[in-house]
Amino acid sequence: MTITYELENGVATVLIARPDRKNAIDRPTQIALHEIFQQMHDDREVRAVVLGGEGGNFCAGADLGKAGGADIAGSMTNVHIFQRMIRSVTMLPKPVVAAVEGVSVGLGWSLAMSADFVIAAKDARFRSAFRHLGLVPDGGASYHLVRLVGLQRAKELVYTGRFVSGEEAAAIGMALEALPAEEVMPRAQALARELAEGPTLALALSKSQLTYAATQSLEEALTMEVSMQPLMTRSEDFQEGIAAFRERRPVQFKGK
Repeated sequence: MTITYELENGVATVLIARPDRKNAIDRPTQIALHEIFQQMHDDREVRAVVLGGEGGNFCAGADLGKAGGADIAGSMTNVHIFQRMIRSVTMLPKPVVAAVEGVSVGLGWSLAMSADFVIAAKDARFRSAFRHLGLVPDGGASYHLVRLVGLQRAKELVYTGRFVSGEEAAAIGMALEALPAEEVMPRAQALARELAEGPTLALALSKSQLTYAATQSLEEALTMEVSMQPLMTRSEDFQEGIAAFRERRPVQFKGK
């Protein structure tokens, strides 16, 4: 197996399991990640996800030992396959927390940024890397990076292809937090559990709102709110939230 999967108390943990290759992503891994995220999309038992890698590294990018031999048509097929993987992570209607230790390079860097939150080790090493191979960013990197760090910083990171530590990643907005390596997975799990206990239906629609907000006008954003909020007032979670408030007790959301 190129990935591992566990589900406990609403939190799914997905790990890339190619530690001998620093979790570099080959074709079977791309397909497996896409398939498991598609499965989680429809699984109501999954309320939040932690994405990480085995062996002390997040992901060393695409497996270059498998690259370089395709013609243009073959290369386009390869790009479509890992774009499908990235899309399934980005568009999952549930919170995704990336736990990043070690390297997060190239496609692995793109994969980390496709999560909702990145919890990084202070000594983690992020890198665009594409320019070192004569390539442009892929895996949605240009889309996510500009939104996380701004245009000028995004250009600097892509043009130079330099390494960024976990501490710097947190400082510039590419990661939410930077912690000692041994604390990364426990913190990612704790955050995922907190989110899994929340109103996950509302969080799913909030994720859609925020994804589109950067390219919307105010009127478009307000229209989206009008299309969503009346639905939420009919949800079981809204009724539970009101009841818990009135009864002054802890709320128990079900994602319904």
